[in-house]
Formats: sequence, structure tokens, C-alpha cells
Amino acid sequence: MTYIQPHLFSMICRIAANRAYYFEFDDWRLKLRDALFEQSAMAELDIGFDIEILFTEDPKQNLCKYHLFKYTDCLIQSLNEIENLSTWRFFGIDCGNEYKTEFLKMASLDMVHNFEKPEFFPQYKTKIIELVNMLLTNKYGYELRSIDEKYIQWDQEQGLFYCLGDKSEVNWYDLIYMIISPEAKQIVPQRMLEEFDCQELNYQFKLNFL
Repeated sequence: MTYIQPHLFSMICRIAANRAYYFEFDDWRLKLRDALFEQSAMAELDIGFDIEILFTEDPKQNLCKYHLFKYTDCLIQSLNEIENLSTWRFFGIDCGNEYKTEFLKMASLDMVHNFEKPEFFPQYKTKIIELVNMLLTNKYGYELRSIDEKYIQWDQEQGLFYCLGDKSEVNWYDLIYMIISPEAKQIVPQRMLEEFDCQELNYQFKLNFL
């Protein structure tokens, strides 16, 4: 685990706890949100804090934590070099109107890396690739999104996922959902559908990877 300064750890945990509202809640996610607020307060008071934050051996919970910090990092990395963060008081953070974000950005990346442990995530990579290849073979399209809401494609020749916008490579565990047509759903074996949380939408079918 990379060491993160307590005040930066506190800020990141508090931002993540507030952004947890964007995720669907179950009992564990609610517990995680509460733990983030608690660890933020402890770090702010410099009385020690738990860098693991609700240690778990559950693969889905490990991926959930990673996604939340990755999602939080997307916001933090989008900040200007000097940012007016006075509006962040609703996060419970008082940073003033000329906050230098350099060290916060570095700490946020470290936090993401601390929880980036794909060997402890659900092993969906081959299943997602199999699903995409099946759709392509049968001439069906798909919409694949990453945690930062970018459009993602699968390159069959190079064997990698990449962002349509900047062509950068994307990790399989940064993928959050796929949308296909009801017609495309008909060719997907039931065993594959059961691997994911599926939703029937208006004229669409959504497969959530967490």
C-alpha cells in the first residue's frame, strides 16, 4: 500500500463517500459509504485510519471499492492545476478558492492503485471477450462503457479493449456495462446471461458487470 498523507486520504474518502450515491446500494455498499465517512473523520483528526477500508475477500466487493475510487479519481483528475474548491463544502471539505490540486491528484491515483488488484476481482475478462466475439460473429452491435463513461471497443486482432475517443487501451475491469438489442440477446446463452446483473430496458438489454 502506498502511503497517503492523512489530510489527502481524508479528502479522497469523503469525496468517494459522497459519490457513492451514484452507485446502486445494497447493505454492503451502504456499510462502505459509512466506513468512508468514518475513515475520513479519523484521518482528518490524525488519530489513525484503516487504509484497507472494510477489508474483504469477496471479489465483487473488491471490484466495487476499486470502481468507486476510480470513479472518484475521474473527478479529481479533471480539476485544474489551481481550482476553486469552495463549493466542495457540501462534501464536508473546506479547501478555499485557490487550492493547488497537484498532490491531491497524485494521492488519488495512489488510492486507485492501492485497490487495483485484478487477481482479487471477479474473473469476467474471458466471459466479456466471449460475449463480444459472439455478437461480432453474428453481426450484432453493442455499446460498451467504462467506469468513466467512455465508449469502448474490442480489437479482435490485437486482443485488447480500447477507448473510441483517444484509442487508449482500457483494462477489462474498468468496464461497467454493455447494452445490446433484444434481438442480440436471443443468441446469448442463458449461462452467460446468468453471470451478470441483467436489465430489460426500452428496446434495449443491459448487462451490468458488477
